[in-house]
Amino acid sequence: MVHPSTGYMVARTLVAAPIVVNSIVRCLGSDRRSLSGDDLSAEVWKDLWPIERRRQREFFCFGMDILLKLDLQGTRRFFNAFFDLEPHYWHGFLSSRLFLPELPFFGFALFSRASNASRIEIMAKGTVPLVKMANNLVQDRD
Repeated sequence: MVHPSTGYMVARTLVAAPIVVNSIVRCLGSDRRSLSGDDLSAEVWKDLWPIERRRQREFFCFGMDILLKLDLQGTRRFFNAFFDLEPHYWHGFLSSRLFLPELPFFGFALFSRASNASRIEIMAKGTVPLVKMANNLVQDRD
């Protein structure tokens, strides 16, 4: 058996492998005469983490900040709402196929499906992470 977080990491790594390879091939095949290791790694990093992925990651971190603050009952309520969503949303979220602007709709759908107790917890424990996420999104530029 594989722990779910390990499975997601392995899946994401397999998706990223062709991006890394193509980036390296492109850099090595370019007309640039001297390509340092730092230059190569910077190019690969830019290809691996385009603005869309960085924004997606901010949203994921926002959600994780909230989840880590929930107790057992709060976590159960949260996941009851999560798996009550349309499969499109939770499949897309778990497979990292939801991006901005779809992620806020996912968040609103989750909030609307949540119990009142869960909504209160999300608001109480998610306000600071929400401000942090918004600040990071505004500051991140290509």
